[in-house]
Amino acid sequence: MKNLKIGFLALLSLVLVVSSCKKDDDNTPDDNSNGVKSADVSLSRKTDYGNDWIYYSLKEGKEVDVTDHMQSLSWDIAFNRYNVRTNGGESGSGQGSAYDAGKVDFSSLLEAAEGGYIVDDTILIVEEFLGQNVSWMISTGNDIFKGCIVREMGSQGPSFVPNDHIFVIKTAEGKYAKLWINGYYNSDGNSGYISFKYHYQSGEGRKLE
Repeated sequence: MKNLKIGFLALLSLVLVVSSCKKDDDNTPDDNSNGVKSADVSLSRKTDYGNDWIYYSLKEGKEVDVTDHMQSLSWDIAFNRYNVRTNGGESGSGQGSAYDAGKVDFSSLLEAAEGGYIVDDTILIVEEFLGQNVSWMISTGNDIFKGCIVREMGSQGPSFVPNDHIFVIKTAEGKYAKLWINGYYNSDGNSGYISFKYHYQSGEGRKLE
């Protein structure tokens, strides 16, 4: 009986270890009882100027490799410096669009708006810097995010500050998420690294908490 108890405890310990490892390796967002997934994200790299975009799946909670953004439904939002795309309109074949809820407390936005969403269109982005001049190029993105990162000049040079607006995203599959772009620096203080917090409604409806 004693040996049986020891064997059971050893098996239980193994199950707990495996479960813990599985949770540590799982990049999917946390899920609450209302079907709302939540995550805090720091993008893995800064993008180059020009058409260099990082694509992200709000559903999967991870960056995704995309070879043809116009055909792929694996991504929901994409970033190029402080430019943003959603998977719809001129940027993709999904149902993506965005709504600016303004400068409100993130937790106070309980439900996605029913209407008023803006789809992606053509935008101008920086192609390269030529000395003191800037070369611009036509790309696609969502103009509602214009000003989501504000460039401020100080005595030590420019700094980049989020405008703290909360955006509601309609994803490629037509689900809803609220998103707060809350940083533009990595842990070493280098600029160009977007960070954001989001809640994604994995079920039906527009509840975001």
